[in-house]
Amino acid sequence: MILNIHCPKQLNNGLLELAKEFDFEIGASNINIYIEKADINKVEFIDEAYHIKYTEEVYAYRMFFHVLTRFKIDRYFDYNFEFDPVIKSLTFMLDCSRNAIMKVGSLKKLIRYLACMGYNCLMLYTEDTYKVEKYPYFGYLRNPYTKQDLKEIDNYCKLFGIELIPCIQTLAHFNSIVRHPSMAGLFDCDDILMIGEDKTYEFIEELIKTCSEAFSSKKIHIGMDEAHMVGRGKYLDKNGYHERGELMNYHVKRVLDICAKYNLHAMMWSDMYVSLATGEANVSNEKLASIPKDIELIYWDYYHTSVAHYENVLNIHKRLGNEIGFAGGAWKWLGFSPDNRYSNIEIDASMRACKLTNTNNYILTAWGDNGAETSPFAVLPAIFYASLTRYNYLDLDKDVNKLVFNNEFRLLSDGISFDDFMKLDLANRITHNNDFNEKNSANKYLLFNDILLGTLDTIIDDNIVKMYLEHIEEFNKIKYQNTKFAYLFATQINLCKVLNKKAHLGIDLRENYQANNKVALKENLKSLKELLPLIEEFYNSFNYQWHLENRANGFDVQDIRIGALEKRIKVAIKKISDYLEGRCDKVEELEEKLLCFNGHNEDFEKDYDNCEYRWRRMTSVNVND
Repeated sequence: MILNIHCPKQLNNGLLELAKEFDFEIGASNINIYIEKADINKVEFIDEAYHIKYTEEVYAYRMFFHVLTRFKIDRYFDYNFEFDPVIKSLTFMLDCSRNAIMKVGSLKKLIRYLACMGYNCLMLYTEDTYKVEKYPYFGYLRNPYTKQDLKEIDNYCKLFGIELIPCIQTLAHFNSIVRHPSMAGLFDCDDILMIGEDKTYEFIEELIKTCSEAFSSKKIHIGMDEAHMVGRGKYLDKNGYHERGELMNYHVKRVLDICAKYNLHAMMWSDMYVSLATGEANVSNEKLASIPKDIELIYWDYYHTSVAHYENVLNIHKRLGNEIGFAGGAWKWLGFSPDNRYSNIEIDASMRACKLTNTNNYILTAWGDNGAETSPFAVLPAIFYASLTRYNYLDLDKDVNKLVFNNEFRLLSDGISFDDFMKLDLANRITHNNDFNEKNSANKYLLFNDILLGTLDTIIDDNIVKMYLEHIEEFNKIKYQNTKFAYLFATQINLCKVLNKKAHLGIDLRENYQANNKVALKENLKSLKELLPLIEEFYNSFNYQWHLENRANGFDVQDIRIGALEKRIKVAIKKISDYLEGRCDKVEELEEKLLCFNGHNEDFEKDYDNCEYRWRRMTSVNVND
């Protein structure tokens, strides 16, 4: 398809990049599209031609994508379309610190998608995954982004009018570098830097200096979240007790001085300040007034679905007197599978609260806690949904918008419907309950729950095998095979095949062993042997997914975890075989009676809302750290 596009020359290179992504050409044709800068964001169909008006460059691409859908997907009727971004700044934040460091090429693909959805900004959350010349152990063996990498990404963002903003840490969340003897002297306790020491601020200055050189943005996110033990370790030993609020103010001011030196405007997560403002009974106005005012506070919250809740906490933030932003979440931190269903409800509620409180900076975070197994593209429904919710799109004409919504998404997804793409969530659906508040990490804890120890066996429903069989059948109905995202579906269907075989197997083993039912144990042994090739198939598809999108470093953790899973199954096969063939008189692990995972002793409680995503906690109660 050839489009005759008339536009300002600064849009040409971005449009050429979209042409490669969405398979169209730019040249002489009878399909005319006129794009011009204006004081409104609007598409009009006049005299058999589309006229796009835009206020910011990224909105030109957003409007163009809307027009492109008209030709690429379905010729729905022509009508004028106005884009009014009620929330002025929409940012996508990608976690690049939990092992998955996205390849530059994959990031460019993501940037093209963000431009088509009208995102103004992209943040790369990097704890130690960017190179800092004076600290060679910072990001050591993690294949961090170099300054040249970041400049390349930054320049690519600028093609589409997207601002690339560094999102780093300057107080806590440095657990990956604490291990290095050359870095250990910087820390107070846990992963928290030692406040007040010159060497701490020399270190922070190098981080900020690096960002100022690699990014063209004059904004920087300096982290500062979850440092609850600040001042409670070496600092306490050396300096005695000081209030956390006092320490935070001192540290923030020191870091802001460094930011000012490099002409950077800073933002930070608000939780340390808001916990002081709301967690202590008598926080004086004087204390609130002492918080530095030249920093934007970002309230992060991904755990509620009530507009009133978000509105209330945003209003509490307003008491602090700072510029306020909000961060919601695209749930990709539950293991190998996303939860787009919950994400969309949470995004809708928080976005509405932001509009009610005139909060104009919305950041959609995509964390990857404990391994970053889920692809950012797996939360495409949530990223897309946030882009529409931002400007009241979903509250407009329902019939027209439903059609446009589905068609636009189908173009993004290479032909997969929104409803079918949402099925990437299925490994986390363990009941037929449609309550969106029922969220869990079943995809991960059922996979890694030890086959012999069975730490999580007590919470698992007896219908779990049937549920995963249904999920496999659902995946088989989707025509994803020849699309750009076929690999995401391959990973999920192979995961569901493993869980269908494994999820209840440990329970069956213990029950049949303790009942001395050797006939049933022989069937369990057969299932254990059938499980190994299924795990291998899942591993292969996940391995392909990871290396298609990410750098290799970090996948070693997945090799270790999935390798341990396979080894434990082989151990179980050996022990059950020995027991059945009389080479041993018992299997010690299966002799033990389990206690309720949720702490109710022998009163087992099935749990459909368990979001434990930490591998160490779901595999064993024995010492493994």
